[in-house]
Order: sequence, then structure tokens, then C-alpha cells
Amino acid sequence: MIIISISLKKTITNYYNKKKLQTNSKIIEGVITDYYEIGLSNYYLHYNYIVDGVIYEKEIMPDKLLKGCENDKWCIKKKIIVKYFPEDPSISEPILDSISNF
Repeated sequence: MIIISISLKKTITNYYNKKKLQTNSKIIEGVITDYYEIGLSNYYLHYNYIVDGVIYEKEIMPDKLLKGCENDKWCIKKKIIVKYFPEDPSISEPILDSISNF
């Protein structure tokens, strides 16, 4: 029962955070710090970004696969555009199509 409650809370929180980002967001440049697979097809992307001198570090399960990055780490240290909520910059999501090669 506890696991179901935690999962439900996380789902509701994610829903409201996405709504916040849809209604009011800013864009900033971030950096991918890690990408790895746990189990079968459970990929995790770590990224960070700085807003007003504060470093935010986030982890997501991306809905888009970054082919080969889990093996050769080509995406690590790549710049990525991050959309964040200005009233609480810890609420963010990376724009996966924005990974740069510089």
C-alpha cells in the first residue's frame, strides 16, 4: 500500500509540474552529466543547469532514447536546452532534441 501511495504522489506531482511548465516557463542552457540503463530499457538522464547562481541537478527517464550513449557516453557533457518554472527553478524538463555538439 505504501508503494502505491508513493507512486500516486509522484504521478500527481509530475502532472502538476508539467502544467506549470506549460503555463509559465523560461529557457536556459544545461549540461548532460550522466546517461545509463538499469534493467531492460529503463534509461536515466542526469542533467544540471544554473539559475540565479544556484545549481540544479535533475534526473529523468527520457521518453526519447539517446542511441549508444549508455555505452560510449557520447552525450555526456553535451549542452542541452532546459525549460524551467521561474517561481521554482527546481521544476524543469530538458528539451531532448536540443542536444548540441559543442
